[in-house]
Amino acid sequence: MTLQKKTRIPGLSDGYFRLSGVLLFVGILVTGVVMVCSAVATYTDSVKQMLLQNCQALSANISAVYLHDDPEAQDEIAKLIRTAETEYGYRLWLYDAQAQEVYPGEGGSFRLLTAQIRAYVNVDDYMELGYYTDDAEHPQLCCVIRSAYEDEEHLLHYFYVAALSDAANVQEYSFMLVRSLVISLLIAMLVFMLLFRLGTSQIDGQFEEITEVTRQYAEGDFSARVMLPEHATLYPYGSTLNRMAEFIEQNETTRRNFVANVSHELRTPMTTIGGFADGILDGTIPPEQHKKYIRIIAEEIHRLRTLVNSMLNLTRFESGEMQLRAANVDIAQLLIRTVLMFEKRISDKHVEVEGLEDVSLTVRADEDLMFQVLYNLIENAVKFVNEDGVISFSLHEENGTAYICVKNSGEGLADDELPRIFDRFYKTDTSRSKDKTGLGLGLSIARKIVHLHQGHIVVKSVKGEYTSFEVQIPVNGI
Repeated sequence: MTLQKKTRIPGLSDGYFRLSGVLLFVGILVTGVVMVCSAVATYTDSVKQMLLQNCQALSANISAVYLHDDPEAQDEIAKLIRTAETEYGYRLWLYDAQAQEVYPGEGGSFRLLTAQIRAYVNVDDYMELGYYTDDAEHPQLCCVIRSAYEDEEHLLHYFYVAALSDAANVQEYSFMLVRSLVISLLIAMLVFMLLFRLGTSQIDGQFEEITEVTRQYAEGDFSARVMLPEHATLYPYGSTLNRMAEFIEQNETTRRNFVANVSHELRTPMTTIGGFADGILDGTIPPEQHKKYIRIIAEEIHRLRTLVNSMLNLTRFESGEMQLRAANVDIAQLLIRTVLMFEKRISDKHVEVEGLEDVSLTVRADEDLMFQVLYNLIENAVKFVNEDGVISFSLHEENGTAYICVKNSGEGLADDELPRIFDRFYKTDTSRSKDKTGLGLGLSIARKIVHLHQGHIVVKSVKGEYTSFEVQIPVNGI
């Protein structure tokens, strides 16, 4: 026995590895970017909210100073603003209603309240991130709000509070998140590569096992089987491959049996025909016996014609070439006429027939094809019913479906024979001894015809007791 090296599939797991790695990288990257952007936006919003709250608190204190009408209000306000600048770390401005700078004054300092910002603030608070001064090295967060206080004469006086905050912490926070993302991405990729490599090494071994077995199938050896543990990733595929091999083996066995049966069935009548024809021609058979042997030749020719027609019909059924001719068919009468065709054989075996009294059932079907179904089922029942046995029939309709049952007593079928009884050319061990003329095509043809009528045929059997076939077809079919 020569041991052959298993075929390896180069690059299979590598290809999946690269593809999965790219997908994982892109997935983590996109998720990370979304999370970073969301975190930065949330952090920025919190910083903006804090800046706005501080400006509003300062504005409330300034309003309180204005309401006291203190002669030293300007000094008090300046003190409040400087204290706020020290506490919050902001650069602050105060403008009056005419947009004149009150603090820190017009001494050449940067003017933050531009016409565009003022027009905006008259509608809503101004809060933006950008570069507002020439010496800014980092982004700045600018906040401008408009406030008012009411004097004793109930007049409103407006003023503007503006603030600039260094947004470097926002930028640093963003960089920190990006660094964390990159580190997490690298760690995830390393863990993934390790785990994936371990997993793909096992899958590679399973693929090699399946490839070796399929190579043997390609060379015509269907005895090989994929041997994988049930927990293996590719176990379902291996099991399917094994079932396919078993099916092919069964078909190959059936094919060989069919060829053998057909060869036998063709050789026997052809030998008989040839022998008797030669005997008539060369005078071996006397003239007074010609009619007898010509009748035998005719019977053998009929056997050959039946065989060929059965095979041709089965081919037509499978190719979808058979056309149905719909008509209202009296199944009860058709069944009785068919049974009468087997009257002699039934009498010879002393078989009792039951269930044909007062029966009635009409369906929409092809009469010729339904006759063939009934003929095949009855012939099968007559062939395998036991001496002094019983063949019973039952017809009934239920929920728009017609049920036609043919049952015979006898040896019955084994459990392992039931799934194959409708296979083409299949003959049971019992039929090999009792069925000397058939090829196992009758039941297969019957099932094909029933399926053409959108129906089903069901077989039931108890070994040593009975076998029954039930045809189920729509009453108002085709």
